[in-house]
Amino acid sequence: MIAKSKVRVLGFFLTVSLANTCLAQLEGEWYLTINHVAERLGVISFERREGELRAFVDGGPADFDMEGNRLEMDVDYRNGGGRLLSRHFTGTLNGDSLSGTLVAEHDDSTGTWLAERFVPETALPAAPVDLSGIWSRISAGMEKVFLDYTDSAQAIVDDYNYLDDPGLRCNSPGLVRISGWPYPMEIIQNDRQVTILYESFREVRRIYMDGRDIPEDFPASAMGYSIGHWEGSTLVVETSLLKPNFVDQAGQPVSGNAKIRERIVLSEDGQNLRSLLTLHDPENYKMPIVRFRQWRKTPERTMMEYDCDSYPFYRGLELEGKLGDFLERVRQRQ
Repeated sequence: MIAKSKVRVLGFFLTVSLANTCLAQLEGEWYLTINHVAERLGVISFERREGELRAFVDGGPADFDMEGNRLEMDVDYRNGGGRLLSRHFTGTLNGDSLSGTLVAEHDDSTGTWLAERFVPETALPAAPVDLSGIWSRISAGMEKVFLDYTDSAQAIVDDYNYLDDPGLRCNSPGLVRISGWPYPMEIIQNDRQVTILYESFREVRRIYMDGRDIPEDFPASAMGYSIGHWEGSTLVVETSLLKPNFVDQAGQPVSGNAKIRERIVLSEDGQNLRSLLTLHDPENYKMPIVRFRQWRKTPERTMMEYDCDSYPFYRGLELEGKLGDFLERVRQRQ
C-alpha cells in the first residue's frame, strides 16, 4: 500500500515537473501560421506577468491552458463583415515548434496551425529587390480585436461609437487600417523613394530611401512620414508623425506619438509580398500590436478611382435628428 502511494506521489511530481518544464519552454515569441479558409500569419508571445505565464496573439491577450505538452487556446478575431468571432486552438509542444488543429466556434469550420520560434534577425548588406507593380491583398492576418490596453486606451474603446469611424466621413482611416483593406495598391520604386498608391481613399505614401531622418517639425498625416532601408532583400520602413486614428472598427486608438515599423519581404518567385507591421504605441498598449499583411502580384488589374461621398452620412444623421449630437461629440473629442 505504501509502495503504491509512493508511486502515485512520484507520478504527481513528474506530471507537475513536466508541466512546469513545458511552460518554461513556451516563453518568448513564436511565428504563427494558420490555414483556415486562407493562410494567415501572426505572432504568439508568452511572457510572465506577476509570476504567471500569459499568452498574447498579435499583441492582444489570449486565454490558454497547458497540460503536459498539450496546449489549448482561444483567439478572437473579426471577419470581413465586422462580426466578432473566435477560433479554438488545440495542439502540442514539440521542441521549438507548436502545431495542431483549430475550429471556428461560429460554424465549426476547421483548419491547422503551426508556430515556430522567432529567429533573431541577422544584419545583412543591402540587396534591393524590385517591388514595383499592382498588388492585391490575399490576407489581412489574424485580425485580433481585443488588445493589451492601457487604462486610458480602454476608456477610449469603451466610449467608441461607430460614428467615430473617420472612413464613414470619407476621411482616411490611417496606415494600419488601409494596409489591410481589400483594395489593390500600386508600388513605384527607384533608388531614392518607394511610392505606394492605395486605391483606398486615394492615399499616396512616400517612403524615402535616401538616408534622411524623420523631421521633427513636419505636419502629421494619416499615413505619417516614412523612411526606409534595405536589410538584405527585406525593405524595413519606419513611420511616425501619424495623426490620431484607430487600429480597426472596434475603436482601438492610435496616438499621435505612435511609431510603426514594417518588414516587407518579396517571395522568391516575385509573385507574393508579405509585410510584418508592428505598432509601437505605449500610450495605448502595454505591448506592441502586430498586423501581418499579404498580397499577390496582379498585373492584369487596373487601379480604380475610389468614390466616396460623405453627404449620405451627414444627411442620414440630419434625418434621424442626430446631427447636432454628432457635431457635439466631435467637438468634445478634439
